[in-house]
Amino acid sequence: MASPFKLSLATVSLLLFLCTCAKAQNDRAAYFITLAGDTVQAAIVNASDEKNTFGFKFKNSAGGNQDREYKPGEVKEVIYGNEKYVSAFIPDPAFNQAVFLKMLIESEVNLYKAVDTNGKAHFFFQEAGGELQLLQEKTYSGLLKVHLRGCATMNFDDPSFVKKYGYSATGLSKFFIAYNTCASPGAPIIEHKNKTELYITKGVTAGMASTSVSLTTIVAKPGSYGTYVNMNAGVFGELHIGRHLSTLLELQYHSYKGGLYEPDAFYPDEIEIEMQYVRVPLLLKYTTSGKVRLFANAGPHADVLIGQSGRRNYSKIESDYHPDFARLSYGLTGGAGVALAPFSKTTALKLEGRYSKTTLNTGVNPCGTLASYQLLVGFSF
Repeated sequence: MASPFKLSLATVSLLLFLCTCAKAQNDRAAYFITLAGDTVQAAIVNASDEKNTFGFKFKNSAGGNQDREYKPGEVKEVIYGNEKYVSAFIPDPAFNQAVFLKMLIESEVNLYKAVDTNGKAHFFFQEAGGELQLLQEKTYSGLLKVHLRGCATMNFDDPSFVKKYGYSATGLSKFFIAYNTCASPGAPIIEHKNKTELYITKGVTAGMASTSVSLTTIVAKPGSYGTYVNMNAGVFGELHIGRHLSTLLELQYHSYKGGLYEPDAFYPDEIEIEMQYVRVPLLLKYTTSGKVRLFANAGPHADVLIGQSGRRNYSKIESDYHPDFARLSYGLTGGAGVALAPFSKTTALKLEGRYSKTTLNTGVNPCGTLASYQLLVGFSF
């Protein structure tokens, strides 16, 4: 019969292979405006700012498997959600081609962002009817002073200007909102900012745990009770707060079997203990973007004891032995892993390594620790 470790590895390998081979898309409702001015509804295949700079992929409306990619010279604008991209030629050496500029502020003076192939962000502004101007990090305050003279209360020479309006999407957006408000009272100002999106996913998890118990006071007998490898399973719910942050609540079933043996010529002592418990972690989680997402999580957990038993063989006299652990114990959990999400943003296959440490107690008195290393496979939907 296959060992639990080999069975876990086979399961993980099979699921990863099936997920990698699956062909699906992460689609979002969007539309684009053609060079002729026509508006076309389409489902956009989500990507990063860097990829969006050079083109957008849209799901084939005819139902085929081949996505249709549009380059900046083929369409004028792409809009999805609160995000808007406009096509423009950038002569700067970092690009020297037509790109999609991500609009950050839309008003009398617009602010744009583009990410080059090295992942570096560049910012541009454009007055109504004027040309695009590239903002360089070391000289942007001087360039703004030369071109933007419509607000007398803005002091570009103030040493705190750069600190207040830093060279970033956030800092420059704050500046252009302030400038447009001052220079063009009453003119509409639209901030094309990614909106915080709240949604919930749920799923199942299963894997293998290597758990050890060490007791320090006489709840049973002090000492190390060894390591126990067992399979565990559970369910989880995850509240997503924006693109990267989420909180994770899980219910996992665990078990432990261990023993302590003290050889002696006259009075050998052997103790075996067993526990069954439900672990409830509440974790704060950070996840990167894309179809292959790295993530890390950490937070407290509670272990709810649902069963315990034991056996003692002292000097060849066997008897039941009750370890008398408290029903509730607490600890900390942390882990990291990778999620493969070719289906959608809510459907993902996850592989995670996790470490947990619990303080065991009898009532209010700590009596030892329970430490677990876990290899988990999860599926969210």
